[in-house]
Amino acid sequence: VEEDFMDPQMEQGFAVQATLSKLDSIVGLQPVKDFVRSLYAQLQVRQHRREMGLDGVDAGSTLHMVFVGNPGTGKTTVAKVVAELLKALGFLRSGHLVEADRSSLVAGYCGQTALKTKDVVDSALGGVLFVDEAYTLVSDDGKDTFGREALDTLIKLVEDH
Repeated sequence: VEEDFMDPQMEQGFAVQATLSKLDSIVGLQPVKDFVRSLYAQLQVRQHRREMGLDGVDAGSTLHMVFVGNPGTGKTTVAKVVAELLKALGFLRSGHLVEADRSSLVAGYCGQTALKTKDVVDSALGGVLFVDEAYTLVSDDGKDTFGREALDTLIKLVEDH
């Protein structure tokens, strides 16, 4: 069987190169492309450290990111590329992207928002959670208790995972 002869490192290399090619095909966004390539280099170092038994060196670091930009500037597209890269390097089990917004995190009744937010986070485990327009969770006047509950729950769950 052909898969018996496939080198896992070679497969990983092909997946990484395909992902980086997707990144390169995006028009513009050079600083973002530079960041993703820098992230790739850091992840390679982390992977080599893990292989050499130096796992504890960066055990406390996370891969949480914030993508900022106007609508239509490619934040979701870049998040998908990052998810694919993390999957290709073996940092994620599935590499899927769960896109969430206020409506998928905030419930209509008191006490349901935390449960709804937890369900969304749970569905993203093994992949990437992309919270689109996260700024809509909390209003400027601070009176939006449902949005605040979603944000507080999200921060707690992100710290736990």
